[in-house]
Parts: sequence; structure tokens; C-alpha cells
Amino acid sequence: MKKTLLLTFVCMFMTICFNTVSFAQKVVQIGSTEIILQSPLKVNSVETKMKYCHKRHYSETFFGVGLTVNDNNEKYMPIYYGNSYEIQIGFKDVYRKDRSSFATGSFINLSFDSYKLDKAYLHNPLVVNEDIGTIRKEYYRTSNLTAGLFARLYLNKTIFLDFGPYGEYAYNKKYKVFIALMGDKGESKIKYRDGSRFNPFNAGIQCSIGFDDFSVYAKYRLTNCFNPDKIELEVPRLNIGIQFEI
Repeated sequence: MKKTLLLTFVCMFMTICFNTVSFAQKVVQIGSTEIILQSPLKVNSVETKMKYCHKRHYSETFFGVGLTVNDNNEKYMPIYYGNSYEIQIGFKDVYRKDRSSFATGSFINLSFDSYKLDKAYLHNPLVVNEDIGTIRKEYYRTSNLTAGLFARLYLNKTIFLDFGPYGEYAYNKKYKVFIALMGDKGESKIKYRDGSRFNPFNAGIQCSIGFDDFSVYAKYRLTNCFNPDKIELEVPRLNIGIQFEI
């Protein structure tokens, strides 16, 4: 009898240690007697544990839109702030170790910047030219390829802060003017792409606070859009906007 009980306890112990199925049953046959053992403990398998681990790396696609803001730190070229904006679409990669509060990441995106100028030609003309007529509207616009790095701090499971530098290449930049000639009721448009006046490379810093798939960002350009030897005033450096994961 003692041998039977000892063998029963040994089988129960082995069932608990080696069975990876939650609350598993085990049938043990001793001679002509069959004993059904029920494990009192839940033993997680490796696959079950992996479900509860945070991903170390994940990617996301985002869409963003922002408005130009006057930070009052320097004198800027006069613009219509409500009609000056940025549109961006891109990808982010985030690397996080298990449940750490810190993560690092990188991003790359395409963006389009449009500044509607307010009689900038009177204050600091972008183009030195003969009288081309009455200027009705004028814009400075760029299409950019942007890449950057960021550090991320998780405040809780859903709220996070991002901060880091970015670099930008303006592969298409132009000063666009809509004019009306004397006696002409319609409008004509002229595009200037003077590479000696417009700098193609820019850099800055960007920070954001996010909640799940939504974030609010602030982006500050540290470099000049224009060559200061040719154009003294700059367009505003600060953009504030929102981003959505898509």
C-alpha cells in the first residue's frame, strides 16, 4: 500500500513539473488499477508566456498635419498664419525592451510645406526682377524628404513622450507668385526656383505626446530656409500639429 501511495505522489509531481497544459489530467495505470491525476496547479508553456511579453520592435504608418506658429523669437517674413501649413506621411520604427519605460525609434516621411506670404515682396523680395505687374498672391512651398531619431518615454500603458532630432532635404522648392497684368482681369502665375537663394537642407528638433494611435507634435527648425546673404528674413520655424496612425 505504501509503495502504491509513493508511486502515486511521484506521478503527480512529474505531471505538475512536465505537463505544459493548464490544469492537465494524467492517467496512471498500476497493475490492473487506473488512477486519473488532476494537476492542482496551472503551468504555463513557453508559448503562453510569450503572449504576455511586449513586442521588442514594431512599425507604424502615420499621417500628420500641422500649422505654422509665430514663436516671437525673431522677426519673420510676414505670412498668413492660418493659411500656412505642413502635411506629412511616413513610417516609424520603435524598439522597446520588454516592459521597459524607455524605447528608441526612427522615422522617415515625405512632407509638403506651404507658406502664404503677406506682401513679402515689399519688405524683403524673394526675387529681384523688373516690375512684373500687380502681385495678388505669393507662396513659398517645398516638398521634403525627412528622417529622424527619437527617444520615447512611456508614462503608462497608453501615454508616451517622444523627443529627438531630424534632418530634411527639400527636393522641390519654389517661390510661386500670382500676378495680374495691366488691363488683364485674369491671373498669371510665375514660379521661381533660384537655388542660390533657397537652402535645400534643414535640421531641427521634434517632440510629441501620444495616446494610443494619436499624438500632438511640435517641430522646430534650427537652420535657415533662405540664404541670409540673399534674403534677410526667414519664414517661421515652429510648426504644431497632430499625427494619426493609419
